[in-house]
Amino acid sequence: MTGAEFTALAIGALIASTVSGVAGVGGGMIYLPVLVEIVGPQLAVPYLTVLLLAGNFSRFWFARKHVDWKVLGHLALGAVPGAALGALCFTILPAFWITKILGVYLLAYVILNFTRMQWPKRATLQSMTVMGIPAGFSSGIVGGSGLIMAPFFLKYGLVKEAFLSTEALAAASTHIMKIFVWSGASIIGLNDLKLLAPLAVLMIVGTYVAKLLITRMRVQVFKVILLVMLSLVGIRFLFY
Repeated sequence: MTGAEFTALAIGALIASTVSGVAGVGGGMIYLPVLVEIVGPQLAVPYLTVLLLAGNFSRFWFARKHVDWKVLGHLALGAVPGAALGALCFTILPAFWITKILGVYLLAYVILNFTRMQWPKRATLQSMTVMGIPAGFSSGIVGGSGLIMAPFFLKYGLVKEAFLSTEALAAASTHIMKIFVWSGASIIGLNDLKLLAPLAVLMIVGTYVAKLLITRMRVQVFKVILLVMLSLVGIRFLFY
């Protein structure tokens, strides 16, 4: 890996963690295209998982008093085994299909945000467990599950710090399971973790920056720019 490539990864890590710290979701979607370009689709999702884990834990720590433990417990019952299944499927998928799935995932994320579909109609603790299965599976295939989890959290009534901390710890539980599966399949190893360590530190720094900005930043204009960018990247992935 060249110095320019590592610099791009470092800048991407800082920006992605700041966005996730402010909005709760979206940071991984920003960083994923950068990782795909530099390390390829087969390593991009495992690398993203390790880095998001650092960001998730720091986001949880900065708002740890606001975690909804009931929601987290019910969600984990479905999300953790779902993540294991998704991670196993990832190990056998060829790069061709990984890029196509990434493209569809990014475009779906954009479409749902622009259409503002009223989904789900209601959210209960029991529905969190059911929703956790596809959320965890999605995380195992494309690296993130915010697209699935966020609407349920919002409908349940989680906002601001409660949303950010609970979503962060829920995502972290799926990331730990995926790393366990991928390390057993020799997809990522010690050398990969050494490479990612300084980037993980930047993810924590970005989360702290977001903590300082969260009460004063206007996200709407940036969110539109972000969605336009993601739609372009999603289309590119479909023709990767």
